[in-house]
Amino acid sequence: MNSGVLYRPIIAFFVCILLNFSSNSQTISFKCNKTTLHKNEFFSISITFSKDAKKEYKGYKTYNFPDIADMVKSHTYFDEKEDADKNFVITQWYEPLKAGFMYIPAISVQAKGKTFTNPAFSINILNTLAEQPVEPPAEAWIGKSKLQAETPEIQWHVTANVQEVYPTQPIHITGYILIPFNNSIPFTFVNSNEQKEYIKKKLKSNNCLIQDKSFASEFKKDTVIINQEKYLKLIVVDQFIFPQKAIDITLPETEWYIYMYKKGVHDEGIARTQEKLVLKDKSIHIKVKSLPNQGVDRIVPVGVFHSKDFLEEKRIRNGQATYLTIILEGNADPASIGKFEFTSSDMELMSEQIVSQKTIDAGGQWKIRKEFKFQINPLRSGQYQMGDAFRYVYFNSNKNAFDTLYPKSSLNVYGERVSESNAMLTNDEFYNRYTSQTNNKLFLTKNNDLFNHLANLIILVMLAVTAILVIKK
Repeated sequence: MNSGVLYRPIIAFFVCILLNFSSNSQTISFKCNKTTLHKNEFFSISITFSKDAKKEYKGYKTYNFPDIADMVKSHTYFDEKEDADKNFVITQWYEPLKAGFMYIPAISVQAKGKTFTNPAFSINILNTLAEQPVEPPAEAWIGKSKLQAETPEIQWHVTANVQEVYPTQPIHITGYILIPFNNSIPFTFVNSNEQKEYIKKKLKSNNCLIQDKSFASEFKKDTVIINQEKYLKLIVVDQFIFPQKAIDITLPETEWYIYMYKKGVHDEGIARTQEKLVLKDKSIHIKVKSLPNQGVDRIVPVGVFHSKDFLEEKRIRNGQATYLTIILEGNADPASIGKFEFTSSDMELMSEQIVSQKTIDAGGQWKIRKEFKFQINPLRSGQYQMGDAFRYVYFNSNKNAFDTLYPKSSLNVYGERVSESNAMLTNDEFYNRYTSQTNNKLFLTKNNDLFNHLANLIILVMLAVTAILVIKK
């Protein structure tokens, strides 16, 4: 037998062991710079590849680090030089947008026959500034090359949805950033959350009530097409203001800032500088018109309203009571909506309550929903139209005229008036447990002679005492 044939399986066996050992010797590790940072510091995640994972390192040069809520990706550094341990490192830097706890998702990297995973964890961004903040390092080539800046095509806009409006009507103010999808010039926001709050204060008017549509700290994202070009729209300010009287409102000029980046003339790389690019938008003027003379000395709601209503029971016995529910929706200042007026003399209004009042999502429009509940007790038999008993008077801003809403429900009351009435309705379970055991029948006098005699005697004694006192005077 040929000795080469004999040793070939043995050689193959040792080669397999060697390859397997080489594969298993690969290591990929993860590291973050800090778990507690100040709000002006940057956060970084590093992935370190061992020498045996060099191929994976080169493959992961296009690795997309995860997005982190309330953070913006800043710099990505690739360290291709082998260090003392012959490692290769990719580092991604993030800029926090606000203080608080941040959730860092899990990261996985695939190597030969093995997946390396760094589990999810949290970091804390303090609401204070560091004197020497941690920032992405300046690269060595910066001092050896001339730098040139390119301005990204970023736009800042503040808009109002109306130019004329009546008092208590909503004015929708939106502040947003437009970034072209094909933008390749890097930039970083400057203290985004602080800018956002500053702009809100600048837009605030002493003659207006303010309602924020969104209380989230992160920006709302949208995609828009302008002049056949696709933009990412980041909505920074989204609020409604409600003028309280007829005035001229001027929303001042606003500004948004971003950090500029410069690059080497020979494409050595890019670096962020402290130079800021100021994005401005012009001021906005809005006229708040006076209402026409309404001829009554009361405040009338202004806006566009509609209502729906229903009865708890549509047919009841004369002497009984029921509930009417009216749901009103409109676009006015919540404090000015008011309520329905009761105008009937053919029924009693036993009670009224506001069940709820809330803001509802209306596709970027302001809308308030208010629910009323009235307990009514008709005084006669017959057909009742709820529109004859309730009304809602308002100024219709679409028609520029006063208008009235009426409920549409109809109630049928039949029969002679019952002696035992349920007019005192209640939703209280404790109360209902005992009212079900009672009635309104009076005791007959012949069954209560002793009680009547005692009552008469007390009355006579009181009259006698009174007479004696008068005579003495």
